[in-house]
Amino acid sequence: MTDVELVWPNKDLTLRASGLTGYEWLQPTDKRLASRPTFTPLTALPHSQSNVLVVGDALDALQGLAENTDALAGGIRLVYIDPPFNTQVNFRQYNDTMQRSMWLSMMRDRLAAVVPHLAPDASVWVHLDDSEVHRARMLMDEVFGEKAFVASIVWQKKTTRDSRAAFSSNHDTILVYAPSGPRTWKTSRNLLAKDEATLRNRDNDPRGPWTDAPFTAPGYRKAQQYDIITPSGVVQRPPRGRSWYATRPTFDNLLADDRIWFPKNGEGSPRLKLFAHQLRGLVPFTVWGSADVGTNDDAKRHLLDLFPDIEVFDTPKPEELLERIIHIASSPGELVVDLFAGSGTTAATAHKMRRRWIAVERITQTVLDYTVPRLNAVVNGTDRGGITSPIAWTGGGSFEVAHVSPRLGLLPASSKASFVTRKLNLLARPRADEAG
Repeated sequence: MTDVELVWPNKDLTLRASGLTGYEWLQPTDKRLASRPTFTPLTALPHSQSNVLVVGDALDALQGLAENTDALAGGIRLVYIDPPFNTQVNFRQYNDTMQRSMWLSMMRDRLAAVVPHLAPDASVWVHLDDSEVHRARMLMDEVFGEKAFVASIVWQKKTTRDSRAAFSSNHDTILVYAPSGPRTWKTSRNLLAKDEATLRNRDNDPRGPWTDAPFTAPGYRKAQQYDIITPSGVVQRPPRGRSWYATRPTFDNLLADDRIWFPKNGEGSPRLKLFAHQLRGLVPFTVWGSADVGTNDDAKRHLLDLFPDIEVFDTPKPEELLERIIHIASSPGELVVDLFAGSGTTAATAHKMRRRWIAVERITQTVLDYTVPRLNAVVNGTDRGGITSPIAWTGGGSFEVAHVSPRLGLLPASSKASFVTRKLNLLARPRADEAG
């Protein structure tokens, strides 16, 4: 329990999906909460090894999957969500103008719903801008606990400058929480690969290029205090308050193995040579530049290549950004979940990286226009953009498509609803047949 609380109207109520895109406040005692959302497979019933695209609200989808399948068995390793930012601006694919109280309850209820399904070493990443990120952090403190906070990542989402603004905002924030706490979680997260292009072979070592690290360690250790004579005859001692990295016998062995390098033409303090196979990965920074993980414009260009005949999705994220998140927070075969799938970047990237994934998208037109066609292209090997070339993706795998109706009542059996169901079936069926 915290002594500081974020308070908003109707916080004691739950916010449930109602109809095609609406929401409705419900009292915890409302009898309708006892009903089950209707879970309808369009291809095959998802199972513990399936990749699943669910059309519907995230809260209903999580309950439907948990009650009707074992798709969540084994636990979720990574949750990444890129929800509506509540910018009070409407986009072509979705409205982003919720009342703040509804936005907070919408986020709280859906984040809380994933908690029972998280793996012990799970992490939850929430992608936002300045509109609500400060309130979202307090919200996540309540859902996961303050001690679960790991980091706020700043992503440079664009490189162009808006000269009309007081400040030209060019970043988003990604909040990272791990229920096990950062100290425990870091033992299971993956480090970033070190760039081997920075390795050089400054002494023509037959073992190949190398980098170097100081041959010192913090603190005073008597066994690691001794004189080292450089090739030029200079006597080196550890700097004040430090010791040599290892004891004298270990140093002598390293020197004999040509693992010690003396800079400054043989006069400098000894340094340890490290070859490519010995490099430890890099701990991620909290500031991610566009040169490393792409921009919104990169993501839009990718989608334009995939869908040249329709309007580009307004707010896509680059696969390079998701690749870094998925790499850090999961390993091949583990389950990645996105509750606001949009154009399908998380699912597409997770698929190429051989993770199992579940993606949920409520707006059916987005699923029809972008998500299913994109994922079919990934499976068929016709998606040439994003991380396809760097990881040598050539296609493969499969996914199921399912629909979950709101708990507050089935969608109306209108001709439009029937058409949507038929269209989803047609989009999904060729992919399912190819997968065998």
